[in-house]
Amino acid sequence: MTNELAVKENMVVSLAYELTVDGDTVDQASEERPLVYLHGRGNLIPGLEREIEGMKVGESRYVKVAAADGYGEFDQEAIIGLDRTLFADPESLQLGSTVHLQDEANQYFEARVLKVDDATVTVDLNHPLAGKELTFDVKIADLREPTPTEISMGFVPQGGCASGGCACCSGCH
Repeated sequence: MTNELAVKENMVVSLAYELTVDGDTVDQASEERPLVYLHGRGNLIPGLEREIEGMKVGESRYVKVAAADGYGEFDQEAIIGLDRTLFADPESLQLGSTVHLQDEANQYFEARVLKVDDATVTVDLNHPLAGKELTFDVKIADLREPTPTEISMGFVPQGGCASGGCACCSGCH
């Protein structure tokens, strides 16, 4: 029966993929440890979700996703300076490192440290893959109907917030 199913809204998809940017592999999920998500609920970047619609178990394809349909275009205004006193230990900040920040609404997000001086820490709020064309080699490893809990939650619980790869991180941008 599973072979007759196709990727569509509210289907639980097990997706094996390799993501490359400029020929370099930046993320992957194997058939043995696929990315499992609820399709059509914004759990994948829009360009990838749209391109795998209709695929069946065992099908593979290459998918190119433009920056606008992936993690967005690079936004120069997302490079901001923050008062150094906002950081508990500004001396420990390293260029290129990731810092975890919290906004006024108590939402957490990540930023990359670009510069540290006597008064300011300059950070980049863009997703690391913003502005990049993404190339995916995807294979549908499995499909199934969702549980009522998965439908009501809008996603497939993974047992922890750090269980997904780049492809599942559409909420980060």
